[in-house]
Amino acid sequence: MENVRPNVLIVDDDIQALETMSLYLEDMAEVFTVTGGRQAIEFVQQHHMDVILLDVDMPGMNGFKTLEQFRNLKECINVPVVLVTGKRDKYTVMNSVVMGVDGYLVKPVDKESLSRKVTEVFEKKSSKENQKTILAIDDDMSYLKIIDSYLRDNYNVIMINSAKLALDYLIKHTPDLILLDYQMPLYNGANVMNMIQRDPEGAQIPVIILSGVMDIEVLKQCFPCNPAACLAKPVSKEVLIETIENALK
Repeated sequence: MENVRPNVLIVDDDIQALETMSLYLEDMAEVFTVTGGRQAIEFVQQHHMDVILLDVDMPGMNGFKTLEQFRNLKECINVPVVLVTGKRDKYTVMNSVVMGVDGYLVKPVDKESLSRKVTEVFEKKSSKENQKTILAIDDDMSYLKIIDSYLRDNYNVIMINSAKLALDYLIKHTPDLILLDYQMPLYNGANVMNMIQRDPEGAQIPVIILSGVMDIEVLKQCFPCNPAACLAKPVSKEVLIETIENALK
């Protein structure tokens, strides 16, 4: 990993599992541990993490609920998460796929498998830093995952499921392009574009509007903000990539 030690957070209510995995990773990473989902939520809001190892079966807040909370935090929305669990049932596996985890390991995990998976997801995360960054804003997390599956091989995709979180993100970051859902609670796409374009840097970012309803009223609202394109949902992978490439030129 080119001598870069990732920050790895292990979340597990099993103290023995925490100690074992920490021992496995201590030579290659800066390891932090917490014993539950609520502690994990508090921890990631105060510390930068590169990879999270997350147990599924925990009391109070299980791994899936914890992951859902992670994806609602601007500090953690795109941090790679690997599930480490003793469960092998179909529901757990399928739910992991649906929620878009970055890896899945079955306990008891051996040192080689754990080290290899952490290295894999960290290097994948690091390689994306050299790609163009697409900020996708949509209150529908399931649709964001579809967009991510279309674009992840070619772009660094940042998924944010609320306009407020997106505006917070844009205070400190400047993506190369924004994909913006038109129909969102509190602010529609035109409102969000207006707020983005108040900032001189934000005004230079091309924005593609995605809308489930593409009628004359939507177009009237959007076009004064000069979007790079307006596309009707659902959009195909080919059309989306072609539109993004044209906008980035």
